[in-house]
Order: sequence, then C-alpha cells, then structure tokens
Amino acid sequence: MIELRSHEAVMVQEVIKNLLINNQGNYVDCTFGQGGHTAAILKNLGEKGSLTALDKDPFSDEMALKISLKDKRMRFINDSFGNIEKHFEKESLDGALLDLGISSYQLDDPKRGFSFKKLGPLDMRIDQTSSLSAEFWLNNSSKEEIEKVFKEMGEEKQSRKIASLICEKRQKKPIKTTKDLLEIILFCKSKSTKRHPATNIFRAIRMRVNSELEELRNVLEGVGKVLKIGGRLVVISFHSIEDRTTKRFIQGRDTAGIKFNFKLVGGKPIKADPTEIIKNPRSRSAILRIAEKVS
Repeated sequence: MIELRSHEAVMVQEVIKNLLINNQGNYVDCTFGQGGHTAAILKNLGEKGSLTALDKDPFSDEMALKISLKDKRMRFINDSFGNIEKHFEKESLDGALLDLGISSYQLDDPKRGFSFKKLGPLDMRIDQTSSLSAEFWLNNSSKEEIEKVFKEMGEEKQSRKIASLICEKRQKKPIKTTKDLLEIILFCKSKSTKRHPATNIFRAIRMRVNSELEELRNVLEGVGKVLKIGGRLVVISFHSIEDRTTKRFIQGRDTAGIKFNFKLVGGKPIKADPTEIIKNPRSRSAILRIAEKVS
C-alpha cells in the first residue's frame, strides 16, 4: 500500500490576515484539497458565519465530510471552481480563496500520473470522471497542438523538439506511462539546470488535460460576480502563467469584456517566509495576491 503524505496548506496565516474575516461573513474556499485553509477559516468565523468549500477531486470528499459533520457552518460541493456562479447568489460572499497548487496526495499517488518521480500511468486527471487523460491527449493530438501547449503552458524552450520526438515514438508504440514520457524528455534536454528537465512538460500536460487556464478565468469572473462590494479575493499561484492571469484579471485586462472593479491590495505579491519554506518546501514557489472588490 502506498503511503501518501498529508497535504500541508501554504501561507495559512497570510491567507487569514488578508481575507479580513468578518466572523458573521460568508466565505468560499474554492480549492479544498485536504482542508487546511478551510479549517483555518472556520476557526476565525463566528457561530453565524458560513464557509463553502469546492473541489472536483473525489478524493477530497471523505475529508470534507468529516469536517462538515463536526461543523454545520461548513458545506462541501464536489464540483469545479469554474462553476462557482451556479452555487452562489450575486454579491453574497465576503471573501474567496484560491490555492492553485497541486496537492501532495495527488503528486504522491503513482496511479494519478502527476509526478515524473513516480512510475505510473499517464493520467493527470484531477476529476477522475473526465474522459480526457494525459495518455489519450499525448497519443491523439497533432504535433502542432502538442508543441503549442508545451510552449504556452509549459514555457518550454525545447517544445518543438520534444513534440516531434513524441509523435515519432508513438508511431511505434503508445506512450502510456510517466517513464515513457520522461525518457523522451531526458533525451531532448540537458540535466544541467537547477529544475528537473521534465517539470515544464508535465505541468503543461496537466494544465491542458484539466483545462486549468480556462477554469481559472471562469472562477475569477465568477468571483467577480458573487463577491460583495468590499469583499476580498486571495489567490495563491505557483507559476508565472497563473500569476499573470490573476494579475491581469485584477487589473481588468483579462475579463472577456466583462468589467469588474478590483483594487490590488499591498502592491507586490507576498511570498512564504524562510521558516515556512524550511518546514514546507512546496511553499517556495507560492505567490499570494490580494484584491478587493470596489464596485
């Protein structure tokens, strides 16, 4: 049996501080995971406050049920955060949290296929009921689409070379495992960089399979509608593409023609302090931005 690490929520104190929690307010944790942020928000809510947690990974159901059975202020919805508008009235929330990182339990389970450090099937679906797996996408997409995804979502300099070799290899046999993909990447890339050569490619495929950028834009627009005036939005990103998308939304430059008036709180993004990074290395790449809805 595989032992999975418990997932440690990042920058919890900074999240609580910047949500400006009203103890009778209504809040949403859009990325429940294993409930670290949810538990912290509940500790700061009064008896008349409420918290809704969302997560589309069915693995989260059991942990969420345990919390909700003990605390009636909390409800859990097993759904994508991109559907946030379905679950709330307009201008009904005092605050919203988005932690965009992949959870430790997802990375640690080889059967999920998220990690190049684990031998397993190329799955990478957060929602296990989805029909599009990484294996299917890699073996059926055109070379042009694969290259585009690697370049735009992975910011990978060797996108064309890796995409070409993938298409060449899959003609002989399907690419089915994390090892199959890793061998192709290592053939194309040097190991001399600080980051693992497979980091960008695995991230790009995961983002494509789970429509992560589309979902992020959807939830940001949805939050813009369901937050009250003065409500806070706190977003934790883990790479530059997510952070740019979030910043552009806050600045009103990426809203699909819909105008939301937010102000950026605090100017520069907040990063984890050295003590937290030592305790939880995953927090090293975390970038926290805060916005307040002004109209």
